Amino acid sequence: MLFALTTLALALVGTVHANPVARSTLTASVDSVSASKDIPVVSLDLGSVSPHGNVTVGTAGVHTSSADAIYPATIFVCRALGCGSCTGYDLSIQPHNTCLGPGFNFVSAYINQPSNQGLPYGVYTGPTGCGSFAQIPQVNTCYDASNYIGADFKLT
Repeated sequence: MLFALTTLALALVGTVHANPVARSTLTASVDSVSASKDIPVVSLDLGSVSPHGNVTVGTAGVHTSSADAIYPATIFVCRALGCGSCTGYDLSIQPHNTCLGPGFNFVSAYINQPSNQGLPYGVYTGPTGCGSFAQIPQVNTCYDASNYIGADFKLT
């Protein structure tokens, strides 16, 4: 019996190690910029996920007739609190359901979307490994990571 349980445990450990999280390193579209001093800055806790499903919304809410207004949209991940010293990535070309890594740690993030219409998918940031996340709930708002150092993000 003990041998069977040990064999099962080893098989499960082998399965976990055989299926690593797919991670893709990105190419920046904009580098070394800071957010406007006019955008709000709020705290974002690891594990916070919107109760409204996987939709990051603009401050004016989601409008179903705004499909053409989704892009341009750029996620900025920033080395300084308050969204300073940021590197931007064009969201229209990023794969979904993939762990995306900018190649550096960040402490704040925001999604710049001129239309302010929101996105039809969720954008999540988290520490390295894409094992836990915090959802960026609104576009055009700066989020300071309050209880984690960011290393990855994911669109889903």
